[in-house]
Amino acid sequence: MMGLFTQGLRRLRKAAVYLLALAAGLMSAWAVREHVQQRVQALEAQARTPVVSRLVAAYDLPAGTVLDESHLAVREIPAQWAPATSVDPLGIDGVLGARLSADLAGGEPVLKAYLTFIAPAPALASRLKPGQRAFMVAAADLGGLADMLRAGDAIDIYVSFSHRDREVTVPLLQGMRVLTAADASDGDGTANITLAASPDEAMRYIAARQAGTLTAMLRNRDDAAAVSAAPQSDLASLIGLDREPRRKPGVVILYGDRLGGQDGAPGTALAGFETERP
Repeated sequence: MMGLFTQGLRRLRKAAVYLLALAAGLMSAWAVREHVQQRVQALEAQARTPVVSRLVAAYDLPAGTVLDESHLAVREIPAQWAPATSVDPLGIDGVLGARLSADLAGGEPVLKAYLTFIAPAPALASRLKPGQRAFMVAAADLGGLADMLRAGDAIDIYVSFSHRDREVTVPLLQGMRVLTAADASDGDGTANITLAASPDEAMRYIAARQAGTLTAMLRNRDDAAAVSAAPQSDLASLIGLDREPRRKPGVVILYGDRLGGQDGAPGTALAGFETERP
């Protein structure tokens, strides 16, 4: 009797172990199934979130870096988290050659606010109007004004020279546009200024530089009024004073031993001669 009871108890124990193992297996299978379902749901939710492609830094980039293709990578970012000033990969041409104004960490989106561009200076020839030429003049030829000139300024150039025993000052060139005004001096200590002029104006300047003294005057860039070219002979004429009248030449006639004036009045002189004097 005891033997049968003991055998039954052992069988019950074995059955209990099997039942516990089966229950543990079922619990594990349920846990795995729940984990898989949660993962699938997360992936499905992620798939439903719209993403956009954006240019990002391929690695840490310091401020001042001039960007090229090696500095950039493409990364997908949820649309709601993409900065408004981030750059689409299709717009890479607008990024290449830009200089970073701030440090950019690897993977961080490239923002337009971080980019600065140095526009190339336009070619000098593109700043000339049809028929114009660019010619360089020495700053020393234009007086002290040359040190204050900037590109885009307009100047008048006057020339002073001697003409028929008179000192004349006249406007030579008017409204000349300054193309470049060099700050640095050449090796001989003179700076150069580039002006826009027609070939005729350039020739007049070259001729005046050889024969007279040049003086430059700055005018307003919008002032297109012409200055009268009437020559002034000297300071008296400039300030409105009458010049001393020149003596007209006269004819003096000698009658015998008397000198006569232009009207034939007699005077003392050698007889038998006639002469002229101024």
